[in-house]
Amino acid sequence: MQATISRIGRIAQLDLSVFDEVRFDSHATVSSLAIATGTTFLFGLGGWLWWTVSGLGDGGAVFVKSVVLGTLFSLVLWLVWLLVVYSVLLRIAHVAVPVEQLVRSAGLATAPLALGLFMFVPAISFGIGLVAIGGWVLMTQVAIERSTGISGGAVTIANAAGFSVWAIVMSLLATSTSQLAPGPFLAESIWEALTSLEYASQVIAR
Repeated sequence: MQATISRIGRIAQLDLSVFDEVRFDSHATVSSLAIATGTTFLFGLGGWLWWTVSGLGDGGAVFVKSVVLGTLFSLVLWLVWLLVVYSVLLRIAHVAVPVEQLVRSAGLATAPLALGLFMFVPAISFGIGLVAIGGWVLMTQVAIERSTGISGGAVTIANAAGFSVWAIVMSLLATSTSQLAPGPFLAESIWEALTSLEYASQVIAR
């Protein structure tokens, strides 16, 4: 536990050498997965707090959908993201990423998602959500580079492809009736509800 907290602190200080350390630590697999779970949960919790503070509806139901189920779906899609990274790098760079090392490094790279907890702050909530996701993507880029020993276009393409899958499916899960995505994706469910209402009003007006 102490080593895990220390590594998170080093991430906060932008000490990127921590990725080299964790990827070779075979005992860090569980802790890295725990970090990914914890930070994703905090990310979802921040979105739910924004929803609750804004008085947007049944907080209990949204907690179950967005925080509990949203965390689960996000984690599954995160693993799909890493699978896409592995496949793309194997395809275009002919590099077989050590899977356990990638999971350990990428798990630690989810640390910026914890910033999403502060989405409840008025006026800047959506911006905080974007910063949390942006920091996550950038840290994942570093994690991939450190795990593979390569950098440049191939890693960027692989990371972008994996993130795209995650983001698109998360977007599809956030609908006006089923908020099964965490963090700022809850805002998309509101947007869909509003646009659907506007469309319905236009149809009725005809």
